[in-house]
Amino acid sequence: MARGDIFYEAWAEYPPTEWRQGKKQDVHVAARWKREDAEAKLAEFVASQTARGYPPERFWVEEKRVETDFEIPPLPTPRERYTAEAETLSKPGEWTQVRVHVLRDGTEIASFHRNYGLLSAFEPFRQGGRAYALIAPDYTATSVMDLQTGEIIASEKPHSAGFCPVGFYVPDWHDVHDASMIPGSRYWSTDDEWPTGQFGFVWGCVWGDDTSWKVQYLDLSRITEGIIVRDDRFGYVALATEPKVHPKDFIQVWQEDGKPTVRFRIELLFDLDTGTAAAESYEGIQHEGTDRQKTVWRSGPVDPP
Repeated sequence: MARGDIFYEAWAEYPPTEWRQGKKQDVHVAARWKREDAEAKLAEFVASQTARGYPPERFWVEEKRVETDFEIPPLPTPRERYTAEAETLSKPGEWTQVRVHVLRDGTEIASFHRNYGLLSAFEPFRQGGRAYALIAPDYTATSVMDLQTGEIIASEKPHSAGFCPVGFYVPDWHDVHDASMIPGSRYWSTDDEWPTGQFGFVWGCVWGDDTSWKVQYLDLSRITEGIIVRDDRFGYVALATEPKVHPKDFIQVWQEDGKPTVRFRIELLFDLDTGTAAAESYEGIQHEGTDRQKTVWRSGPVDPP
């Protein structure tokens, strides 16, 4: 798919009615890459509407051309191509040490040492047509690996009181949108060209904290400059995660009219007798006007913003 490529839109027209103020109504039925697919969808729509007693006055298929430079990212996603396997190096009773082997399509391309179990601390993602991965060689710091070279290009500095990553999530375009969408079709907007791998999420805890996992925001827009930014803009929010469930099932993102939104599945305690939310659960959520803590780390010579 590229600018100038041909696609087909199916339309139906309904006659004027009083409740339409005497105006005809054009209904966009579907957009498809092949004419026969658009015609099949249109035939299905007309049959369904006719059976319900609302037959369109006329219907047709129009040939269109893509008039945007955006291209839908290819499949499979980086998360499907790249995997990680942990080889335990430590002996029973010792502090866990592992060698993490990074594989692309089943073949090892890189590896790194990690001073804790792997958990869910490996998240491949793409940005600008290149594949990267969020990793945590040190259990108190988030890092970014370039999956083309196997090099770590951005990293937080390990700290004994640092935020310990348990899992990562960088929303891919295919996590948010339907792959059957056609750029430039009737209801396409710039919101449909988002996300692009510029941000992500990390969940974990400060060492010695309770057993719940807090979620924080990762600004990945300057990783190629060696800069990674993490902040707690959501507050002290306990994320309801599940190791064997795709992160998009407990972190959902979308953008509408240029405004990005995220929905978390969180843990929230209630008093069973009164039905009120526990203060420590509710008050930890970030509210408008409150300050947030931001941590900026750089691995190169560029000064952080």
